[in-house]
Amino acid sequence: MDLSNENVIHIRKDNVEILQFKRLLKFQNITHAFALKPLNFKYKDDNFEDFKILLKNLNLDFKTLVKPRQEHTDNILIIDKKKNLDAPDINSDYLQGIDGLITNQKNITLSTTSADCICILMYDPVKEVIANVHSGWRGTFKKIAQKTVLKMVETYNCNPKDILVFITPAIRKCHFCVDKDVMEECKNIFNYTGRIDEIIEKGQIIDEKQKYNIDSILINKIILQEVEILEENVVDSLLCSYCNGEKIHSRRVEGENYGLGTTIIAMR
Repeated sequence: MDLSNENVIHIRKDNVEILQFKRLLKFQNITHAFALKPLNFKYKDDNFEDFKILLKNLNLDFKTLVKPRQEHTDNILIIDKKKNLDAPDINSDYLQGIDGLITNQKNITLSTTSADCICILMYDPVKEVIANVHSGWRGTFKKIAQKTVLKMVETYNCNPKDILVFITPAIRKCHFCVDKDVMEECKNIFNYTGRIDEIIEKGQIIDEKQKYNIDSILINKIILQEVEILEENVVDSLLCSYCNGEKIHSRRVEGENYGLGTTIIAMR
């Protein structure tokens, strides 16, 4: 099963499978990846073996890793330096409740994890700034991607028109069905866009309950354009985690014993 398309390439090397964005590969100072199965980053008892395997495959030092404890917030942290010099910063105290990371430092590997949620990579090649954002539906409703751009502008004087944005595989409108309460929340937040009929679609009736399908990818594209990200600078992987559950971790496919994928980016 090859997931390559016009925007991403599916790479297999030493039993590790990843997706990489073709446009981001043009920058030799950037290393990035979206990890596929069988790697699983839902670790227990501080067993980070799959992180070690992935980073070694990408010629990155495990000690450079920064991985927050995501809690579906809109909290974004600037990483000026790692706290641990001889070990990765994984779920360290300063990383609790953080869903977005930004740095202009080289040799720091930013990581987020997901299993249907959107992860978003950003790169400003002019100011040399990278970001890695976890944006599930809660984070999307809180506009964390938009807030990340604004923080890049505020902290590093980035020009939004220079920032490249990459949207990883995630659950798409075809399978992201929700109950009326989430639909109403979405409608209340984004009705101002004038595109609510594109964002929300009436879905199936399941167990006598009307379901609704939400396009969280489109929401992120809209809110990014609101902060002057150019449409041509937003690169979508075009892949649904649910539809491709054989290769991509999906909570809705795998159930309560779901695994996690990771999205990483580093600047050399």
